[in-house]
Amino acid sequence: YHTSALTGQMWMEELINGHPDRIHCELGVRLHVFNILLDELRVMNVQKTRDVSLEE
Repeated sequence: YHTSALTGQMWMEELINGHPDRIHCELGVRLHVFNILLDELRVMNVQKTRDVSLEE
């Protein structure tokens, strides 16, 4: 579960830049899988909203 004091974009940056096991524990996927998902969303031209980035 989410144990960081950070929220939103900063929390995602912490997961992406932190220990590889942490993102897997928190999101259930490895970093390379998460990055593939982001790439696919970009290919499909999914855009961030006003308050939420693709990474979030």
